[in-house]
Amino acid sequence: MRTLHYNLARTRHVNGRAFALRAALLALAALLLGALAVANLAGRSGRYRLDREQDSAGKRQLASIASESGRLRRDIAAWKKSLGAELALANSLIVRKSFSFVAQLDLLEKASSPGIRVRQLTLENAASGRIAMAISARSLKELFALYRKLAANELVIKSETQTQGEYHVNLSFKVPHEKL
Repeated sequence: MRTLHYNLARTRHVNGRAFALRAALLALAALLLGALAVANLAGRSGRYRLDREQDSAGKRQLASIASESGRLRRDIAAWKKSLGAELALANSLIVRKSFSFVAQLDLLEKASSPGIRVRQLTLENAASGRIAMAISARSLKELFALYRKLAANELVIKSETQTQGEYHVNLSFKVPHEKL
């Protein structure tokens, strides 16, 4: 078996000048890159120091805000303690005098079934006001179920008519404040 050996160099000797020139350029590039890295790190350390100073100033500002917030909380707690009795009295007066018709509508919603349709609703925004309404019911059974639920609230049926398979009723009832 024959082996072949190839020599790609023109000559068997190394050109010293070309080698030295290339080695010097490589060393110069390494030094240049090293200098750039040192300059970059030096710039970053300056920015890092500036950021640390700003961070410490921000921490001082947050500490002052926190102390001010604590002082204000203590002031509010002192005011609540000194005005607690007056506040309780004012709240009890508000509860006695206030009234919401939303509770009346909630009672009406709980009393009616899916087959009951409210056509007209009139209510008094007072503690013992009456609710007057005109309703339509698909069946007499659903209508009587509504009557039973509203009977405890002084139910008054004003009129009741039947037309085309529906029952039309005008009624009113009272919802005392205690039931709300």
